Amino acid sequence: MSLALYHEQFGYYRSDKQKVGRDGDFYTSTTVHDVFARVMASVMSKDFSNQLIDPIIVDVGSGDGRFIQSFLKELKKIDALLYNKLIYFVIESSPYHHRLIKERIDSANVRIFSSLTNLQQVLPKLNGLLFSNELLDAFPVRVVEKYDGELLEVCVGIDDRDHLIEVYKPCTDVEIQRWIREYGYPISENQRFEVPLMMTEWLHRTGEWLGSGKIYTIDYGYRDEEWREPARMNGSLRGYRNHKLITDSLLSPGQMDLTTHIPIDTVRKVGEQHGINWLSCEPQGTFLSKHGLWNYLRTSNPDKPFSLEQKQNRAVRWLIESNQFQVMVQEKNRH
Repeated sequence: MSLALYHEQFGYYRSDKQKVGRDGDFYTSTTVHDVFARVMASVMSKDFSNQLIDPIIVDVGSGDGRFIQSFLKELKKIDALLYNKLIYFVIESSPYHHRLIKERIDSANVRIFSSLTNLQQVLPKLNGLLFSNELLDAFPVRVVEKYDGELLEVCVGIDDRDHLIEVYKPCTDVEIQRWIREYGYPISENQRFEVPLMMTEWLHRTGEWLGSGKIYTIDYGYRDEEWREPARMNGSLRGYRNHKLITDSLLSPGQMDLTTHIPIDTVRKVGEQHGINWLSCEPQGTFLSKHGLWNYLRTSNPDKPFSLEQKQNRAVRWLIESNQFQVMVQEKNRH
């Protein structure tokens, strides 16, 4: 999965290919309309007025820069003083997205880094806001399945026709076993489950790095009790290509997005291990509605379905119904 997504030459996220939006493979809230970014700008601007934190935002995996552009434009309207002071750090591993961000945004506010390690050399401790939208679901995972009482790891092999196939072997990896014990996932007989070791490592790194401030994490996932439901027995790993769901994750490596639902309670538990409080977790449509999304509905002419007003109204309605995503808010107070 790491190779398929992040190989320097052949990885999906390294290619100079549009991945998001109508001409890509999937949609995100950031590509539906700039209303999403404008609401988030309103939400985050209040954090700086209410908190003793530095005027810093770290946006991880921001993509092509459309969110940043709309966010900063709206923030300038809301609070010009904050806008002038703000430093907007971007962590984005794709050189293709680096180019798009630079083409779209000409602002001294924005500084782009290719990794957290590089940013930490400039910013050893974060006292500000950490934001990500559909980041955690893109971390490579390990896959396990329980069969006849034995925990097996699902690995990748090659058949006699040089096709990729699934290969089962006893799970002897102590890191996987430790993760299952620590985060309390008793796997049922015949259940398949994705173990997010890399995601968990990332959460620990950012948890240690955050001195004070808030974390906004937007993603799709399940809580512990939901993972135990019969509908979750086959796991959640799948691909997306040309806006079609691909159930065979080994098909066309490097040519499609691979994604999993995240374990939401693990995000909470890791944060708490670093003194980060869990403030809320609610469906995205509910969260945005509470923070003013309805105000963006516009009076429109029904005879002009392609007007800017109609387009904005369709986006607002889509976002109101976008409850497949969860907005997780965490906070760490300065000591």
